[in-house]
Amino acid sequence: MRKFVYLFLLIALAACVGGRKDPVELEEELLQEAARDVEAQRYEAAMEKGLMALEAARLSGDAREEVKALKTIIGIDIMTSRDADAWDKALEAESIARSKGFEEELPGILISKAKLCSYAEISPETGRNDEGLDYAQEALKIAKTPEDEAEACYVIASLYINKNRWSHPIDPEIYNNAGKYLDKGQAIAETHDIRRLRRNGIIFRSRWFQQGGRNEEAIRYFEQVYGSLEETDYVTAAALDDRLVRLYTRTGDAEKALETHDNYVFHIQKYLQQKQDETLQEMETRFEVENKEREIERRGYRISILIVLVLLALAVIALITGYLQRIRRRNAELQKINNTKEQLIAFLSQDLKNPANEYTSALEKLSQEATGLSGDEIREKCQEIARSAQSINQEVAEYVGDVLIQRSRRIADIGLSQREIQIIRLSAEGLTAAQIAEKLYLSVHTVNTHRQRIYSKMEVKNVSEMLRTGKELGII
Repeated sequence: MRKFVYLFLLIALAACVGGRKDPVELEEELLQEAARDVEAQRYEAAMEKGLMALEAARLSGDAREEVKALKTIIGIDIMTSRDADAWDKALEAESIARSKGFEEELPGILISKAKLCSYAEISPETGRNDEGLDYAQEALKIAKTPEDEAEACYVIASLYINKNRWSHPIDPEIYNNAGKYLDKGQAIAETHDIRRLRRNGIIFRSRWFQQGGRNEEAIRYFEQVYGSLEETDYVTAAALDDRLVRLYTRTGDAEKALETHDNYVFHIQKYLQQKQDETLQEMETRFEVENKEREIERRGYRISILIVLVLLALAVIALITGYLQRIRRRNAELQKINNTKEQLIAFLSQDLKNPANEYTSALEKLSQEATGLSGDEIREKCQEIARSAQSINQEVAEYVGDVLIQRSRRIADIGLSQREIQIIRLSAEGLTAAQIAEKLYLSVHTVNTHRQRIYSKMEVKNVSEMLRTGKELGII
């Protein structure tokens, strides 16, 4: 009967949750929302969604979605200058992509690694340009999309520009290589109308012109690009204004510099207004879609509730019948237990190692009284006798010591750090990631990173499993 009850309840549960989204669909939606937050420069919100998508991918075991989530997090870390975190995530994503053969995802990861090498160029001693060129050249070679091709070209050009940064005079061959890859990247961006990369190409070319001391040529180039812009491309216009202000200043044209600066302020204001309008439109569209989804869900819930009510009625009848049967069986079992109390006490008496006569007498007396005692009273009296037995105390102490030693060795084998153990214990107190971060003077991102490492070391998937394993290890 119970099997049928469980079957009914499972059918009801499936009916209730049938309208929920597929895990992959949910992860993709989180990553899309993270991308919108990045575009609006809401980096903390984007990071939160990226980490949620990563957690969902790991729970579902989807390695490709895990790599996509890692790539999103890497990009956010780079934008917020968390280069060390970005590098760790890039190594993790690269390892998964190479082992699983995700050729479409690998170029973007290599480009991120090349960017991080480029950002290390703050002095001649810290340069990692050659290492970055290896990553970027491999990314260009295996790139599957125009976006990856163009971005790889720009990063290669940037690394070549870096190689000349501390050279006086600059190396003409390296300078020309930078220009060659700038032209190639810009051509791909123009051909495929990739606006973001077209704008990046302008910024990279500004550095290139400046390194070559070609201010007049740079002015002509930027003025030409300026004239070809769409009227509503305010962010690119602002980027051009910024570069032209510097170039006019270098060439001594103060009047042009002031005029262009006014244009820069105007374009920035127009861009902000444009983003506000886009955000409002997006909110309106999302509100309409959510209303329709809620209406569909409400209809599904009504049907589900009717099914659940019918199934629950059947389940209640079955459970009552089963409960009455269990009561009858339990009464029979209690009677049987009561009849065997003396046998149990006699067995415990024989199992003690070398008991003194007084303990034997105490057990015999307890055996005689057992018929009139409850199970809890018998257990309590046995414990009183055991506490006064020297040989029993020694064995218990040895057992507890063995258990503690085994737990200590397991913790050492897993490789948990003191900080990770601290986070496990605070999680056991019911603290959220934000509360733990505040208590330990860390960022929420750092706490979440620690948690991911704990999951990996313990081979668990979520907080509940982490706490359960922590109890088994004696950490909490």
